[in-house]
Amino acid sequence: MASNPDIPCGPCAYERNTNVAMKWCSHCEEGFCTDCEKSHRSLKLTRDHKVIAIEDYLKIQDVSVDLTCKTHGKKLDLFCKFHGVAICAVCVPSAHKTCQAYDIISIDDAAENAKSSAALTELEVTISRTLEHVRPCIKNRLSASMKIDTDDQMIKEFIKETRMKLNKQLDALEKKLLLELKLQHEKCKAKHSKLLKKLEQTEKEFEKLEEQTQQMKLFASDLQVFLGTCQMNKITMEKIALLKAEIGKERNYAIQMKLNSVVSSLINEVKEFGEIHITETKADLQFKDPMISQAQIKVREAMRNIDGINLQLKLEFDIQEHITGCLILSDGRIFIASCWTTGELMEYDEIGNYVRTVQTPSNPYDLTEIDTDRIAVTYPKVSRIEILNIKENTVETKIECKGRCYGISQHSGKIFTIVKELGILMMDLNGTILETFAVDISSVFHLTATEDKFYYTVPGVHTVKCCYFEGKEIRVFKNRSLKYPGGITVDSNQNVYVSGGRSHNIILIQHDEHQSKVVLSKLSTPGAICYNKTNNLILLSYNIGFISDRVALYQVSSGHILKH
Repeated sequence: MASNPDIPCGPCAYERNTNVAMKWCSHCEEGFCTDCEKSHRSLKLTRDHKVIAIEDYLKIQDVSVDLTCKTHGKKLDLFCKFHGVAICAVCVPSAHKTCQAYDIISIDDAAENAKSSAALTELEVTISRTLEHVRPCIKNRLSASMKIDTDDQMIKEFIKETRMKLNKQLDALEKKLLLELKLQHEKCKAKHSKLLKKLEQTEKEFEKLEEQTQQMKLFASDLQVFLGTCQMNKITMEKIALLKAEIGKERNYAIQMKLNSVVSSLINEVKEFGEIHITETKADLQFKDPMISQAQIKVREAMRNIDGINLQLKLEFDIQEHITGCLILSDGRIFIASCWTTGELMEYDEIGNYVRTVQTPSNPYDLTEIDTDRIAVTYPKVSRIEILNIKENTVETKIECKGRCYGISQHSGKIFTIVKELGILMMDLNGTILETFAVDISSVFHLTATEDKFYYTVPGVHTVKCCYFEGKEIRVFKNRSLKYPGGITVDSNQNVYVSGGRSHNIILIQHDEHQSKVVLSKLSTPGAICYNKTNNLILLSYNIGFISDRVALYQVSSGHILKH
């Protein structure tokens, strides 16, 4: 057996010997060499102690388990069932003196069969579920970090490309300006050169006249001088007149340049090449408390079969509106959309009191929860979807659609919406279209999405249709109990709730569609409906007057069907 020099034998070390431990006693928390382990096992007091190989101990060496009381430094040899904690003998008369005697048991009795205990199983499941939630979060953050790197690289490339475009444009403008300068320079020079040539020619002519005059004066007769003077005077006057005319038309030129105001602004006023803006949005991390998830497992298993599901009325209140969409958040807040009457988006608290009217750009039709702080709303009249931050009262994202958008649902960061003339669209939270489902939506206004498929109602033919995200239609539900289906929602087990506008009821369709049943009846034209998966609540609306609707909130649980 291989040994480990880092773990000495306890008894041998006490005797100042240096032997290596081959075994480890979990009770004594001490290592033993082969000889000492034999002695340890031979003693009646310690022969029942749990002894493991030193290699196995090394595997759990880093597991932090306190075997002594942090308060008193004594061995934890008792367990209080009332408080659920391990204690030492000194803890009993101090911190646990009011506990009943039967609540204080031996730590060995409490630890019996610990490896197969429900507590250990629950811990293992909790750890496993936590890892299931943490790993996608890690993947999400790595993806987010990579996106930042991509953004950085794209901005650098954009700056470089912009600089190249600027250089190219400036080079072209410089070339054009220099060409213009050359043309104007040559034109001005040509005008000066023309007169200059005439002046130089005139200079030669007058120099010749001057010479002729001198020669005539020296050698000609008086008659010749007289006639020559008259003739040369006439020629001189004519030339002077022409010269004066040419000089009178002459202009001086100064070449200047006026810098384009945009270029001047670029040099003198533009202080930055651009600005770096950080857009901060809430991270779409889905981390659920594993303990809550475990607690819901039994509830979900019980509710997966719809036989025992019932709805118990918790709250109802009336609104002077015709409701087209409704939403209940996990914290109990209620949002109501009214597209056809006042065109308002209203918020109510968990007991039905009016809180406020949310400012919107147009009449809201439907809405869905993104997270506890954000909702997405459709506005068919302006063909737009907005993601609203209801905590900050801001619009985070505007998504322009190419058609009127009506029903909307969100699942795992993907938005599904009905856009007339296009079909059912699947997009991300930035509005990038991921898929277009070309289904007949001429009379479709409501839909709901689940993990891998979506459902939508077709009131004209009294059916509910189901499609995978790949676009393949897989099921059509039709039942004589359901007439003119409208609002639709889904629970955590993919059981579907549908409001029957003309059958005046709420139909529950089991996830596999093997069963369906009426869970609420005698409702006057029920419409909008929403299921809150965190609290197992259903919010719905139905008509009570010409322009009056009632909002009703139900707790979903197992038991007998309750009729309205």
